[in-house]
Amino acid sequence: MTQILSEVYLDYSDILIRPKMGINLNSRKDVNLQRLFKFKHGQTRTGLGVFNANMAVDEIGEFIKSARAENIPLDNLFITIGLKNIDDEIQKLKDLESKYDWKSPRNICIDAPNFYIQKALDVLSRVRTDFPDAVIMAGNIASGDICLKLLDYADIIKCGIGSGSACLTRKQTGCGTPMVSLILECADIAHSVGGHICADGGIVDVGDICKALCLNADFVMAGGMFAGTDEAEGDVIEKHYETSEIIDDKPVIQTKYFKQYYGMSSEYANNKFAGGMGNYKTSEGRELLIPYTGALDKILQDITGGIASCCTYIGATSVKHLSKCATIIQVHNQLNKVFEKYSV
Repeated sequence: MTQILSEVYLDYSDILIRPKMGINLNSRKDVNLQRLFKFKHGQTRTGLGVFNANMAVDEIGEFIKSARAENIPLDNLFITIGLKNIDDEIQKLKDLESKYDWKSPRNICIDAPNFYIQKALDVLSRVRTDFPDAVIMAGNIASGDICLKLLDYADIIKCGIGSGSACLTRKQTGCGTPMVSLILECADIAHSVGGHICADGGIVDVGDICKALCLNADFVMAGGMFAGTDEAEGDVIEKHYETSEIIDDKPVIQTKYFKQYYGMSSEYANNKFAGGMGNYKTSEGRELLIPYTGALDKILQDITGGIASCCTYIGATSVKHLSKCATIIQVHNQLNKVFEKYSV
């Protein structure tokens, strides 16, 4: 029989983090933004805990080579595989191992829009068997009931369905759970057995990353925030627009720059990576042109600066302590948008 759960489920826009007095912290420069992660299957990693959303990339090996040549650490690089042809995906991982010496540390993300199917569990089990020393992230899910089953094999569970900026799953299927309530539910279960969660999707501003960390998410994944950068896949697209300004009886032309961004369940992504839509699918992702934002460094500075500032507002000396220091309040309005239309 169909159930209707009457409790209120909250999203990022429904909450704020209440500032309060702390001790031993006088400046955001004093905040420790590095955290040691100890995973369920014995591995350790160090970092901030913010990921860019996985996208399909064929040149992974060449990226590994170039990163090593530039002395860029690869400790937190996750190689993403899907579910469609697991033999091919496992072979891709083994080819990286043999051709590019991708051995340790190994990080694997098993990415599927719906992890509530037996095939997903079978793939996860096989990857753990073939790569017993890897850090494995698996998802996505939108309820806590499946967490314990996944954590038999996975170290990190990716939580979030339908909340991504290029996602149409909620529109096309009606399925999903608001992120704030989902993070609280899944983190509580995962942490009870030594597991970790990654809050995936729903990030509009850096403040949402701060909220996710305060809610006890170990990791946060964002896509649209990074998609307009130089480092994101795709070329910069130039477009010209007529403005209302007239000079010499001609409208002034304004030039704007964009990059292509698409959801991995979109028709575009299915045609590019999965051999087409078939007659049994619907597109659950958007194909967008988003404003070009330049170098990734500026976005990263906004993220680290925002998290450090959040720590000072609530007296957290490190990113690890955000959830211990945070008091969350439910709100009906969080931003003053009166001048948004005048932004430049």
